Amino acid sequence: MNATDILLDADYDLAFTSAGDLAVGESDGQHLSLLLLTNPGEWRADPLVGVGLRQYQSGPLGPAETAALQRVVAVQLERDGYQVLENDLSNLAAARLNAVRP
Repeated sequence: MNATDILLDADYDLAFTSAGDLAVGESDGQHLSLLLLTNPGEWRADPLVGVGLRQYQSGPLGPAETAALQRVVAVQLERDGYQVLENDLSNLAAARLNAVRP
């Protein structure tokens, strides 16, 4: 089942319809993006949420860092109710991540 929520635009600002209403629609993609990009502590409702992917992009990813990143992503997605089908982050430029809500 896909989640429905208020949508954001490409700059993560609120999206509006042509009639000026808040845009609402399927939101799993933006939800996953926000989960990956935000750092722990940025969500007031749950300070443990967030992967902080930007910190991993700035440095080299060896096998240990890749394994740690994949573990953090899996834990974050699973605690948010997703089932992780694929989690290959060994090359962030060509990362493969597939998660669904059961």
